[in-house]
Amino acid sequence: MKRTLKLFLVTVICAFHQVSISQELTYFNRYGSTADSLSFIYGIPEGVILGVGYHESAGGKSLVAQKLNNHFGLAGNCREDLTLYKSKYRYFPSVIDSFNGFCEWVACRPFYITMKGSSSDLDWLLKIRASGYASDKAWANRVHQIIKKNCH
Repeated sequence: MKRTLKLFLVTVICAFHQVSISQELTYFNRYGSTADSLSFIYGIPEGVILGVGYHESAGGKSLVAQKLNNHFGLAGNCREDLTLYKSKYRYFPSVIDSFNGFCEWVACRPFYITMKGSSSDLDWLLKIRASGYASDKAWANRVHQIIKKNCH
């Protein structure tokens, strides 16, 4: 009986882990070409764009991502007249627009000029965090782990 219960628990845990990995891969595959195009335009690594988007939107499943097409948690005018939602987060007409909005936000930061074209995901994440994007000190490392699992 104990062996059966252990086997069941291991199976459930493995299945949950596989779903998590599958969700990440689905997100990275779905938005990979968008991130690749924006990486070419802005000089921000594709993995950084995808990793931040995945992390901030819970793989596109957060309420802000679902209702406002905002995968990056960017604050701003919600445009209540279009969304019927009152929020501190910015509304985007499409998810692709939110990806572009994130890249524009990064491109307006003082660190951007010195980082543009750099392939160091972790350096980008540390600079983005330090510019006020995230207050959690572990944020950059968490996003970096997501990138390492899905891009390299």
